[in-house]
Amino acid sequence: MAKLSSFNPFARSTRSEESIEFQVRKLNLIYQEHLKGAFAITGNVIAFLWVTWNEFPHEILLGWMSVMLGTATIRVLSLWRWNRVKQTVTSQNQLKFWEYLLCSQLLISGFGWGFCGVMASTSSNVSVQTVAALIIAAMTAGPLIYYVSSRKAMACLVGPALAGWSAGFLFVSEVPDHQVLGVLILFYLVLLAFIGQNLNRSILRMISMDYQLKKSEEHLRMSMASSDALSWDWYVETGELEYNGNIQLFPKGPAQLLEILKKHFVSQGELDAEVEFNDEKNSVRYIAIKGRVFKDLKTAFRMTGIAWDITTKKNEDILRRERDLHEAANRGKSVLLANASHEIRTPISSILGYAETMLGSRELQAQNRSDVEAIHRQGKFMVTLVNDLLDLSKIQSKGLYFQSCSMSPGLELEDSLSMIRSTLDSSKHLLSLIFETDFPAIISSDPVRFRQVLINLLSNAVKYMGYGEVTVRARFVEQNGNGFISIIVTDKGLGMDATMQSQLFEPFVRGENPDVQRVPGSGLGLALSRQLARGMGGDLLLLHSALGQGSSFEFVLPVGRADEVKLISPDEITRQSRQEISIPQHSNLLKNREILVVDDSDDLRVLMARYLQREGARVETSENGQVGVQRALRKKFDVILMDIKMPVMDGYQATTLLRESGYKGLIVAVTAQATAEGQVDCRNNGFDAYLSKPVDISLLKEILTKVEA
Repeated sequence: MAKLSSFNPFARSTRSEESIEFQVRKLNLIYQEHLKGAFAITGNVIAFLWVTWNEFPHEILLGWMSVMLGTATIRVLSLWRWNRVKQTVTSQNQLKFWEYLLCSQLLISGFGWGFCGVMASTSSNVSVQTVAALIIAAMTAGPLIYYVSSRKAMACLVGPALAGWSAGFLFVSEVPDHQVLGVLILFYLVLLAFIGQNLNRSILRMISMDYQLKKSEEHLRMSMASSDALSWDWYVETGELEYNGNIQLFPKGPAQLLEILKKHFVSQGELDAEVEFNDEKNSVRYIAIKGRVFKDLKTAFRMTGIAWDITTKKNEDILRRERDLHEAANRGKSVLLANASHEIRTPISSILGYAETMLGSRELQAQNRSDVEAIHRQGKFMVTLVNDLLDLSKIQSKGLYFQSCSMSPGLELEDSLSMIRSTLDSSKHLLSLIFETDFPAIISSDPVRFRQVLINLLSNAVKYMGYGEVTVRARFVEQNGNGFISIIVTDKGLGMDATMQSQLFEPFVRGENPDVQRVPGSGLGLALSRQLARGMGGDLLLLHSALGQGSSFEFVLPVGRADEVKLISPDEITRQSRQEISIPQHSNLLKNREILVVDDSDDLRVLMARYLQREGARVETSENGQVGVQRALRKKFDVILMDIKMPVMDGYQATTLLRESGYKGLIVAVTAQATAEGQVDCRNNGFDAYLSKPVDISLLKEILTKVEA
């Protein structure tokens, strides 16, 4: 009986179980480092000769240099040859030759650096020993991550280098203290062996995942070729239709497909339709058509996609199960994000609250006030990051809500620039805003999402530019009677190559440029921003990018009928800098009011009690819902501030129990679960009002003043 098996690179298996292709990929990872290795060898050899020329016989130094530079030359030549023949390696014998060649080169290098360590150990010159230590450490630990894809390669380089260096201190040097150094180097060698073992697993895992991904792509291509599906590419402006696959899906041929595409054409978003028609035998056929529109500012110009027959729906049960699993996964993700939001918002609430309390002190020195304002500002930014995390979950589950309200795009744009400016070094970066035309005074859109897109574009422009100017150009555009605002963000930063541009708006994709990799980021920002822009009815486009020359992005947003939009001149647009942090005014609105604070966070209880007592209230606190219920039933309070997520008894259970016991007082939910669903749940569970963490003091005041008789 035939048996299916899967490849596991970490299992204790024979070498033959690994495919030749996988072994070539592992070997290629090391060979591709040969050029950098050759440069490193040359530079370090020159550096060592420079400091030791007067320390050792020239014949020994020149002989050692010849061996090392010869190894570097062989590395470059073997890399050139390997790149020409690696695609043709199909047998173990061919592979072994290249492995032996690789190991011999690394072994010579390892003994060469070990000899370098022996020479250095015989010298009393501190500079010689220091340079040798730096060279050997760099040449062993530096490229370790590449060599550990092969344990043999790692052993050939690291073992002789460190063993030789250690032997020099242990057996050659006449300085007594040097024996300690020799022992430490041996310990370092053992440590690198353990580190290398872990890195070996990680590298093999990475190669295995990449290998499996390519195999999956190959299987997908083969499945497409062997299926009855049809891929199509329609150039809308010219009417040209290209297709590949089973055109027999459409009895009337390409003309019928083109007619269907025109009927279901949409200028925005994706095409996802099912069409029904009768074939030549008068049988009903159902065809699924899925595609994506690629468009510029004026008109959609290209649509690509696939079509396949879904007449037979034998897979309905499978699809239904997949749908249920998908919904369960989304629910689980929502719960996870809600819990993560709670755990993050709770400490942020303490940070912001104590910062605002400190800002209320008149004894705070100017420098300390500036520091506390920075803490407050960054805390607010952390809240924004948490909100972005929740937005991502909503987008993926198609549950993100876009509001529509009046907003000033000019002020939102200026505020976004001010927020970014506050984090910049003005000696390195300059942000400039240019209004090229009159600009809408008021539009109807989502100001929160609008600012999210702008801040992400500006942050990226600054992040990937060491220094220079970021230019923002804003204008109003009229097309076919409709009005649009166009915001173009241009920087002079790293730029992108064609490959990166083609994948730019895919989630978690970042360029391979080393300069890009050094900049922190997840590769999610632009993908999220484009989805937000499209959710508002607009789009986010890459206008231009070139390596070393920077990039230009355009954010386009429709604003309704052009003749109905009120335009104002750039001079009339109010330029508004970052709003100063408002310091709560201490009034006696709550004087002598009895307030109960129920929260499992010690810091938040102390903070809330301090604020309320400053307002003149008499405050009691409880660490969980059970204790809070006991106190509320023994004593009448004007208001209870109740956290939701607590040990022993949560806020929902506590409030339900109070209401069932006849409690009529005001109960306010103070929760870190800042979602629309959470607000509805609070209302349904007996709460009178709702506040999200971190608590907005002004909103808290507004609610608490309602207790005044």
